Amino acid sequence: MVQAVPFSEQLLHLKKITSHEKLIVEILRVFTRLCPVGKAYLCRYSPIGFLGEGVISLKQEEINYIHDLRYDIRTLPTIEAAIKERRAKYYGSQELFEKTSSQYIIDSNVTSFLVMPIFEGITVMGFIYSMEIPDDEEISPSLLDQLTEFGEQVGRILHSFSLNTGREMLSNRELEVMKEISRGAATKEIADSLGISEFTVKQYVKLAIKKTGAANRVHAVSELIRRGIIT
Repeated sequence: MVQAVPFSEQLLHLKKITSHEKLIVEILRVFTRLCPVGKAYLCRYSPIGFLGEGVISLKQEEINYIHDLRYDIRTLPTIEAAIKERRAKYYGSQELFEKTSSQYIIDSNVTSFLVMPIFEGITVMGFIYSMEIPDDEEISPSLLDQLTEFGEQVGRILHSFSLNTGREMLSNRELEVMKEISRGAATKEIADSLGISEFTVKQYVKLAIKKTGAANRVHAVSELIRRGIIT
């Protein structure tokens, strides 16, 4: 049976981490300590397009990048419910079968599903899930409450981290361009307004996308707004 594990020390440890990549890995490690699972996946979430995107997975200390994983959360009721309610959710085999869209094939070995949203306030920025929960482990309501609290605490840490580093992430010019994009300005309009070429505008956008770890300009704007860097 899974026992509730105090995580105040783990949270203090997470708050001291200065590398974003290390922070993401440690968040997933703490999750697997709170709830021993075979493999866990950490994904980012964007409300624009209801897009879930893989970041990393962890199994027995082996880290893998899973950037090729993309989900339309609206087609995954199990994850969508956790995001909408901002609560950790657990589904046994029968409920998992009933709530899984017909376009997804569930492996016969998958008998349960656990998902924890990562959020700050009303903003969900990601989620962790696992389909490898040992049969002899009980996912109790108290554990789900603890995971929900952990997801909220992690969201606050990530938000604070992004706020502190985000403004340093983009140059002033890159920030200007992304602010204009957030207001709906076209590339030519931005070029004329800032007195630069359209090519240069596009280069600034590419740099901003890369620095925010976004998939495209819309996602980059969403990330900058979520982090409070642009309003």
